[in-house]
Amino acid sequence: LPYLLTSTFTVMMFYVIHSLSMNPELSEYSTTAPVILEMGSMIVIIFSIIFLFYVNSFLIKRRKKEIALYNILGMEKKHVMIMMLFETIFTTVVSLVLGILFGAIFSKLMFLLLVNLAHIQTTMTFEIPVITIIFTLVMYSTIFMVAYLFNVIQIKLANPIELLRGGDHGEKEPKTKWLFTLIGILTLGAGYYLAQTIEDPIQALMLFFVAVVLVIIGTYCLFTAGSIMILKILKKNKRFYYQTRHFTSVSQMIYRMKQNAVGLASICILCTCILVMISSTVTLNLGIKDSVQNMLNEDYQIKVFADEKGQLPSQNDLNRLYTQIQMNLKDNHIETSAFVVRTVYEVAYNEKNGQLITGEGGDSIDFRSLSAMTLDEYNRAYHKNESLKDNEVLVHSNFENLKDQIFINGKTFNICSEVKEHYFLDTEFSGLAKYTGIVFPNEKILKDTLSTMNNQIGPIQYLSIEYQNQEDAKAAEDVITNVTENTLGITLHTSSQYEMEVMFTDSYGSLFFLGIFLGLLFLMAAIIIMYYKQLSEGYEDQKRFEIMQNVGMSIKEVKQTIRSQVLIFFFLPLVVAVIHMVFASKMIMKMFSYLIVSGNGLFIMCTFISVIILAIIYSIVYTLTARTYYRIVRK
Repeated sequence: LPYLLTSTFTVMMFYVIHSLSMNPELSEYSTTAPVILEMGSMIVIIFSIIFLFYVNSFLIKRRKKEIALYNILGMEKKHVMIMMLFETIFTTVVSLVLGILFGAIFSKLMFLLLVNLAHIQTTMTFEIPVITIIFTLVMYSTIFMVAYLFNVIQIKLANPIELLRGGDHGEKEPKTKWLFTLIGILTLGAGYYLAQTIEDPIQALMLFFVAVVLVIIGTYCLFTAGSIMILKILKKNKRFYYQTRHFTSVSQMIYRMKQNAVGLASICILCTCILVMISSTVTLNLGIKDSVQNMLNEDYQIKVFADEKGQLPSQNDLNRLYTQIQMNLKDNHIETSAFVVRTVYEVAYNEKNGQLITGEGGDSIDFRSLSAMTLDEYNRAYHKNESLKDNEVLVHSNFENLKDQIFINGKTFNICSEVKEHYFLDTEFSGLAKYTGIVFPNEKILKDTLSTMNNQIGPIQYLSIEYQNQEDAKAAEDVITNVTENTLGITLHTSSQYEMEVMFTDSYGSLFFLGIFLGLLFLMAAIIIMYYKQLSEGYEDQKRFEIMQNVGMSIKEVKQTIRSQVLIFFFLPLVVAVIHMVFASKMIMKMFSYLIVSGNGLFIMCTFISVIILAIIYSIVYTLTARTYYRIVRK
């Protein structure tokens, strides 16, 4: 029954996510969601193959004695194979029919959840995609049949006596594998080192999966070999080992750790995946507002670019465009609190020994841009009356405190004062790059200072708009778009907080949905692995505890031994998963530093809450599965 439920649930989850990725309505209203869901479908397929084979291997091990009895009673191996073929067909049909049926029922519920999380505006019509049904039937029929072939090979190669002992074959005391322990320490240490030392977000993104692979290898090696080494060290400590509750649990765990290590490591990796996915996607989703504000300060921004000759369109044409925008906004009862037009010159630069060198860009973590403006333009745009000498400038920076002088391309300028005006710097993506703004006395000094042989700069004209009422953002977006779409001969770029929020909500909402979806899938896998571990350990320990009670061990001592043993096996993966998450947090925050701009506090809070929720679910599962273990042992 648990195997049928697991298979049905896995088929259902694949059907749901694949049907959503194929939904034509979703593709029409969102470009991001279908891509993310398609990626999720591939993850579910890979997960299904690994997980269903794991569950199948447990079942065939438990059934070896039953199959051996059939052989001894006269059935040939081919008859057993035919019997198991019918069982596989039955399992496949039930899993596929129920999985697709429940998938079709829950797919619309999941569709509603997705469109609400991603704020996708779409009408909902019920349809069952034929391609998803065909793909699900082919994919999972293949998985079940390959699992059946795996079982057939095991039966074919084994003789009845081996099968009879296969379910409860005893093990020798495992040797301490120092090489595996060393590999585990080195790979885990290397993964942790990468996570803690990388500072460049691009480098963090490129090496994240390298760190993940190293940590997974280290986890499996240390659970397999390191745990045996620790238990042997405890066994050598006579004061600890020769106590009733420790003696039994340590001695049993040494023998069982070899076969349980892979299951424990798998639970640990699944728990780590759940924590990483949920905390990251929740942080992204909650930080949308802050991300938008950080990437664009004004409600709406228009950039007008110069042509190939470095000339802007005529100012009369531009003024007509701005006047038309103002009139249309007013006609639609949209009031503005700011409407600032200014012409600037922008150039990338690098800093060497305190000197600003234009025409050179920094690396991905240290991108710098300089926005220059003439004094006349500054006074006009901001209604000022400043004056400057030829060797004086006004300066503003979004990342450093400026001194009395600034050095640019070998020239020295005295800083009269720091500019405080809003929109003085290019505000698009201002939270991600380092910007310096400078007001020069005139255009000649500006161009002579900033232009180099390889860098002839041209002007850009900006228009920054803010609304008095933020509820007018969508209406204003439509009004301004109608005006700018009809401009002839003017090359411009528009961006708005509303547009960015829609884009982020689509992307981050879809990722949040995928995080929840895969989190549930991995949680189900962890629970099933725990359940089967308790089941297999219960059957193995049944005779052992019976013998111990026969030689004088009290029921109370048996319960204490069982409790300590089960607690260690159960909560060790969760503890290690939390340690993995603590070390991974810095790398994740660096990797998402261009996306999660709400500060590290939000990510840490989401991670902490995720750990608490997972620990509560984990404890509930422990309570329920421990009862199964106690029931088997008491028989």
